[in-house]
Amino acid sequence: MVDKIKTGIPGLDDMMDGGLPKGSTTVISGPPGIGKSNLAMQYIYNGVAQYDDPGIYITVEDTVGDVENYAAGFGWNVREYEDAGKIAILGREIFEGTDMDLGMDFGILRDVIKETQASRMVLDSVTLFNYLFKEEASRRLHMLRFLEMMRKNNCTTIMTAELPESFPKLKYGSEHFLSDGLVIMFWSRYRATNERCIWVVKIRGTKIISDIRPLTITSGGVSVSPKEVPFTLLKREDAKG
Repeated sequence: MVDKIKTGIPGLDDMMDGGLPKGSTTVISGPPGIGKSNLAMQYIYNGVAQYDDPGIYITVEDTVGDVENYAAGFGWNVREYEDAGKIAILGREIFEGTDMDLGMDFGILRDVIKETQASRMVLDSVTLFNYLFKEEASRRLHMLRFLEMMRKNNCTTIMTAELPESFPKLKYGSEHFLSDGLVIMFWSRYRATNERCIWVVKIRGTKIISDIRPLTITSGGVSVSPKEVPFTLLKREDAKG
């Protein structure tokens, strides 16, 4: 039986037969503004608040203060858990003016995992590897090294990634093939109505609900309706009929 790590995100664990396989890496992919970072931070926050699982959040584009403020907007006091040593946020500050030790030998990351005893990890986003390595072969190699290190440390990891194409015409990157899981978030539109949707494409070793479901973001965070069909997709089918 596969050990599972619950995301704590309403409805999402139901689509993945109870959660993410322990030690796995899942890519959350979608366009800008769809809520990838919100979902990723909620995963880290829930880990401590609900399950006492320490976590690390790596962000390439934001500062630590930015992340703390975004989280506070949903009522998540991550600073409290930072002070308690349960959450570590590595912001863009550590990438500026350095030789990117984190990317080359993961020394910084190893130390933080040891200090926090982290069992959850977020990399927001895989753009980090594009910054570090110009050649595709090198990016792929170092991404594999990163994933292997997460497995060895029993970190259940979420990586966010941009999707350059709109659903259903999707262009996949290396991270989509190398990861254990892939979840796609996208906008569905019918006339003047835009709707957030989520699609669990794969979770290795796990029974999934692979149907597209509606996703909402409120003041309390991300939630999924695992038994509903998106309104916009229904209307499209009605229009065809």
